[in-house]
Amino acid sequence: MKPYIGIDLGTTNTVVAGANLTENGKFEIDILDMEQISDNAGRLTSKKTLPSCLYVDDFGKEYLGELAKKMKTLRYDRVIYNSKNYIGNRNHVWQIGGKKYTPEDVAGKILTVVKKNVERIYNTAVDGAVITVPASFNHDQIESTKNAAKLAGFIEDKLIFISEPTAALLELIYEEKLIEQSQKKYDFSTPKKVLVFDLGGGTCDVSIMNVEILDDDYKVEELAISPHIQLGGVDFDICGVLYLLHKYSILNNIDYNLISSDVDAKRYIFSILSLEIEKAKMMFSSETSSLIDKDNEDIVYKNSIENFYNGKTFDFEISKKEYDECIKPLLTKGGNLGFNIIDPIIDTLNKANLNKEDIDEVFLVGGMTAYSTVRRAVESFFEKKSINYLDPMYSVAKGAALYNYYSANRKRNEKGKIIIYPVVAENIYLDVKNDLPVLLVSQGTKAPYERVYDNIVKVDNATGIKLDILSGKSIYDPKMKRLKSMQLTFTDIIKPGTPISIKVTFDKNRILHLEAWVTGNDKQRIDVTFDKEVLYDGC
Repeated sequence: MKPYIGIDLGTTNTVVAGANLTENGKFEIDILDMEQISDNAGRLTSKKTLPSCLYVDDFGKEYLGELAKKMKTLRYDRVIYNSKNYIGNRNHVWQIGGKKYTPEDVAGKILTVVKKNVERIYNTAVDGAVITVPASFNHDQIESTKNAAKLAGFIEDKLIFISEPTAALLELIYEEKLIEQSQKKYDFSTPKKVLVFDLGGGTCDVSIMNVEILDDDYKVEELAISPHIQLGGVDFDICGVLYLLHKYSILNNIDYNLISSDVDAKRYIFSILSLEIEKAKMMFSSETSSLIDKDNEDIVYKNSIENFYNGKTFDFEISKKEYDECIKPLLTKGGNLGFNIIDPIIDTLNKANLNKEDIDEVFLVGGMTAYSTVRRAVESFFEKKSINYLDPMYSVAKGAALYNYYSANRKRNEKGKIIIYPVVAENIYLDVKNDLPVLLVSQGTKAPYERVYDNIVKVDNATGIKLDILSGKSIYDPKMKRLKSMQLTFTDIIKPGTPISIKVTFDKNRILHLEAWVTGNDKQRIDVTFDKEVLYDGC
């Protein structure tokens, strides 16, 4: 039985799904149990989620998952979490016990645990998967995720990357197809504009897609995606943490700034209070029905933390009403934190040249959308009910596994295809010496894509040229990011000022490739592979 694996490599948790045909020909998608060490005694536990945390003990032994999550409060200086927020940034490094870890390293170790579990469950070698990434991930972030998968033992040619909102939407469509016609809630037999709002542990992703089902074919066309925004459950937790910390300061007549200035104490306090807020949030969600219009704001979470600060115990409580007031700035346009969940929705609508009234369905996914207050904030903006009957924790992984199965078993001329047209998240530019950057690929361009630019730049010196690739909102964007800087060296000496042509290609995974050659002379050609540090001369 060949499994088709889908991996939701999340900021907070990683979830894995397996799709396969049973012996009686029935198609099934299951969320797989991830076996992981749960405590210092080495006991194993199996859960549907693998916390995306790495703990390194005093002897240098590494632990992924449940134990690492628990150690956030006990050995916070030896735990790495939320590493997905930094993937693609090669300069971000954690150092534990003299060993350095990059975000790519951490992701690779998480995926190694995933791969071992999948192979244990299916008793077969697995070297390919569909891995989901935020729709707003740029080239470097996707490339770094791919490198992490390769570190875990997956084979590059057997890896497919699709956006998290697209994966969740595929699972919705699939589940809807299984329902009897009389029970169906949504009709995708004609094109529908669906806005997918994905609020996870560390990112807020908004995608607008044109969705249509023709017989057994799924057609999903991305129309616009939001910029990459590091806003997620972590930020909601911090709002609650700061509130409780102020409560403690007032109750104990302690200067809040004094606590904040103690770096070690602050790290410990934020770690332990984050876990308490997470528990409170889960309690508020479980005791508030998603089927009613009014929340029970009187729900109260209480606990006691011994040796909280300077040996003192912190007996505290926080109500749902209080917590909702804490997170209000994150749910309201113009909130005083400088970022919120409404701005990326408006930005994505503007990119697609649509008004909110043009959206046929609003689909919510991601763990934070299970929280009723978040859901109602989105529904209030659109003035309509959202689609949220799927489990937001598992739908992304299931959709990825579904896409893996269809990709492997359906030919283009057969029925039962899933056709995805992804778009480029940001404008891509070529920096030109002493001039404004040149636009190579516009935001919203559908992938795969390729284009040749003749005479776009001139050789700097006799042996080559330096290329700087940038991304941003416009040529005047003050926050424009340098994706790559490289020196191309040709095999033959070339006269300075000789024009160069460039071919730009975006593959189905939205990964950028370049080829450069002397205009009119194909023999002097260089292929630029962005995931390698060494340039390959194709002459």
